[in-house]
Amino acid sequence: MKTPTSERPTSTASLRGKRILVTGGMGLIGRNLCEDLRSRGYDVSAVDRKEGDLIELAAARALFARQRPQVLVHLAALVGGIHANSTRKAEFYEVNALINTHVVLAAREAGVDVVHAMGTGCAYPKRLEADLLREEDFLDGIPEPTNDAYAYAKRGLLVHLEAQREQYGIPYTYMIPANIFGPHDNFHPRFSHVVPGLIQRFLRAAAEGREEVEIWGTGEVERDFLYIADCTDALHTIMASGGTGVFNISSGRRHTIRELAATIAEETGFRGRLVFNTAYPDGQRTRVMSTTRMDALGWRPKHSLREGIRKTIQWCKENPDRWMTPGS
Repeated sequence: MKTPTSERPTSTASLRGKRILVTGGMGLIGRNLCEDLRSRGYDVSAVDRKEGDLIELAAARALFARQRPQVLVHLAALVGGIHANSTRKAEFYEVNALINTHVVLAAREAGVDVVHAMGTGCAYPKRLEADLLREEDFLDGIPEPTNDAYAYAKRGLLVHLEAQREQYGIPYTYMIPANIFGPHDNFHPRFSHVVPGLIQRFLRAAAEGREEVEIWGTGEVERDFLYIADCTDALHTIMASGGTGVFNISSGRRHTIRELAATIAEETGFRGRLVFNTAYPDGQRTRVMSTTRMDALGWRPKHSLREGIRKTIQWCKENPDRWMTPGS
């Protein structure tokens, strides 16, 4: 299957007055998106695993029978950084494939008007890691081996949504974010993504007066980092536009892990040395996504990397219980 292209707005453009259900509502994107949508006056319900384990089809069906949403925002997933993705491959594939399949099926059975789902930039083909990543190339090649199991599960979600659109006429969007970070992130020292992982490491090091902080990899790989408030604003822009298909959500800017680490060190007040451990893998060398489709919607991010890092560190200082306990 070729990657589906974006299409013109549909009759589902208006979110006003519709019941919106957000799965994964307690995660990084879910919490912030629900706050954003509610501030705009939308009718939003957020659910997490406590409302039903979506690995089970019966639980998914029961959830949709209770909620009866008209608009689904599907964010629920098992996620983690490069260490988790490379050491728990079977778990990451199985859990995500089951959740995605059951949610899409249950949503269709419940009569949902439109599905907005979250993809992942790490599922882009490895052969394109030196190129600008365009939506039409998303399915065209093998992903990076360190996260291939997770990537295929997330690609399967797009294939399912497109097959459902072809067979049943249910429109969807599949939104592929850059490296998102911000308040309510997962700051687990081993299973977090790079930004929250480094933030908690540098905060601890600064507080304890350590002389050095170890960083996995060479520090030379490039990533596109996006503050969560910009991400949720982009999600609203896409959903309210009524457009369908695949959308990158990107700042369009490249930063090396070395730059990122130096910025976090400065903002946390750490004055020691940065030690890069090359025994650990880097993952994709470069990952920067095209912004063409979001440019067409008139959307641009408002925060620089440093501004987003500063706000996230301030949130951590104000909410120590949310990052000092691993996995919180």
